Amino acid sequence: MSQELSRQELAEIAGHLMAAKLFSLASCVMLFYDVFLTFGEEVERIWKRKFAPMTVLWFLNRYLSPLGYIVIIVSFHQPWSKEVCNRYVLYPEALKIVTSLTIGIIFNLRLYAIYSRSMIIAIMGSLLLAVELGVKIWAFTDGTSLDLPEGIVGCILVGKSHARFVFTWIAELAFDSIMFFATLYRVIVHNRLRHGNTMNLVDLILRDGVIYFGIIFVANLVTVLMFLLAPPDIKAMNASFSTLYVI
Repeated sequence: MSQELSRQELAEIAGHLMAAKLFSLASCVMLFYDVFLTFGEEVERIWKRKFAPMTVLWFLNRYLSPLGYIVIIVSFHQPWSKEVCNRYVLYPEALKIVTSLTIGIIFNLRLYAIYSRSMIIAIMGSLLLAVELGVKIWAFTDGTSLDLPEGIVGCILVGKSHARFVFTWIAELAFDSIMFFATLYRVIVHNRLRHGNTMNLVDLILRDGVIYFGIIFVANLVTVLMFLLAPPDIKAMNASFSTLYVI
């Protein structure tokens, strides 16, 4: 930072940064704990079954983001130079794009299935995913490392313009919302035509989708609000949670 800061300001920045680091670490630990809890069931239901293209998507969705995020956690505690840090920040950008692509494909396949393999739905879903990824790439090209005072270490991705960088999560909010309401509409139509009260696959998809959508919508909304309203040193604080728990 070019301007000289008072001891109180330095202490405040250090406190904010420590809170952000611990929050990111806690998010990562929670996710690995969840992986550990369900690992036995995962082996039985996934590893021991015949390999298929969806298996690749499942493993990418399950392990790419958590394993990739270990590098990000490490970077929070490294005294890298500004030049090294600015080269590194491309890594979390690329990781976010790949995970968004994987999840988007899974969402589109699910929507394609519940709409009776409609090619129109498949094409529209693919176009929406392309728009989401395009907006994210545009927003990420504005990424840079957080400028920290001397003596405080950490390589943290932020935007040169926070109003532009926040479109990463706005695009995700929009895509997830469209996928959810398209699913909800199909289920409503399906239930009007169905007789009986037994839960079938479509009902199960809706139930799980509501839970997922609620958690991710709130997480991404908090991230958007923090990028717009929070102090610069904690703007990216919730990004780790919304990135990890979208999987």
